[in-house]
Amino acid sequence: MLEPEPPPRLSQHDKMESSDQSASLNTAQWLTSPAAAAWFHWLSGVDPHSIATLKKLREELEPDQAQAILNQGELRKRGLRKFTRAEQMFFTRIGQEQSTDEEIAAYKSHRFPAGQPLADLCCGIGGDLIALAQRGPTTAVDASADHLCFAAANVSAYGAKLADARCGLAEETPLESFAAWHIDPDRRSDNRRTIQLDHFSPALPQLEAMLRSNRNAALKLAPASSLPGQWEEEGECEWITHHRECKQLVVWLGELAQQPGVHRATRIGSDGQVDSFVGVPTSPRASQEIAACLFDPDPALVASGLVDTLAAELNLARVSPQSHYLTGPTSIDHPLLSRFEVIAMEKIDTKRLKRSIAEADWGTLELKQRGLELKLEALRKQLKPRGTGAGTIIFSPTVDGNRAILCQRPK
Repeated sequence: MLEPEPPPRLSQHDKMESSDQSASLNTAQWLTSPAAAAWFHWLSGVDPHSIATLKKLREELEPDQAQAILNQGELRKRGLRKFTRAEQMFFTRIGQEQSTDEEIAAYKSHRFPAGQPLADLCCGIGGDLIALAQRGPTTAVDASADHLCFAAANVSAYGAKLADARCGLAEETPLESFAAWHIDPDRRSDNRRTIQLDHFSPALPQLEAMLRSNRNAALKLAPASSLPGQWEEEGECEWITHHRECKQLVVWLGELAQQPGVHRATRIGSDGQVDSFVGVPTSPRASQEIAACLFDPDPALVASGLVDTLAAELNLARVSPQSHYLTGPTSIDHPLLSRFEVIAMEKIDTKRLKRSIAEADWGTLELKQRGLELKLEALRKQLKPRGTGAGTIIFSPTVDGNRAILCQRPK
């Protein structure tokens, strides 16, 4: 009878890495335990930075536990920008940075079939996972045991539960049994963000293999990602803005693509209101002189390439090929356009602008730019607005050259 081969010997580096991962997981499991919950409750009633607090933590907890629970306090404060229940959640720094905002995740989840088995791959701390778990029985997959531990606890904080949690690589997950799946591939390469799909993890070839297994997918990508032609043709590409920042590009494929072959620009307002514009990118219309109204397109419109498509629909035009600002003679209200009433236009000259600001009696000054690289805060100090009113100066290339456009937001 053949003796089984002994397992391969681990190098000292592998042993240390395995030990570090084990210690980290032990700390994560402790943080999500009832024992740590008692400490979180105690910390909520004291100054976490006082000498007495730090002394008690050092005396009664292991060093890694004391540091971890203090770190969570800081991360939970920052997490309130994204999650209403952040004070009950668990984060890592990277997991928090990469997580989807609560409002965006809720919006995205409605595309997935209700009550059907779903999978969230590379789930991180669970930004999208929370909303999906409220939609149907969801399996969480992540290569980080810490993230998976925190994700399960975060789903629970929202009153939901997981169908399953698997620690492993996304590309090794069987996808045939799921009605649809979501993935947020790691966009960091050598600690730098990347928009090249070949540098994602899973990379493009692996993502393509996963799609052949199950085409009903939502791929969360960086807004500037360059996409394969087939994805653009067969899928629906949606750029999503929240808090005036284009947060992500979602490629909807298979049955999740409502309108294959189009681009969608979506804005989610602070009140939860969702507004979208759908179309196909078109060539810019001829630029024209500044008219009575100026319009600043939402970042999702810019990222999706739909600025000129919307401009043609509303009979607007760019102020310059180098700028995304639009202009037109009449007042138009559109949820993806910020409207300004033009008062005057000046060359970008500090003395002229100071005189114009004084004549307009502006004391509160909003400065914006597109197509230029001015140091706006330094310029604000030079302009020294001292009036009682409020106004906006928009700096942009125009058909007449670089200009400062003095305007006001509608009241």
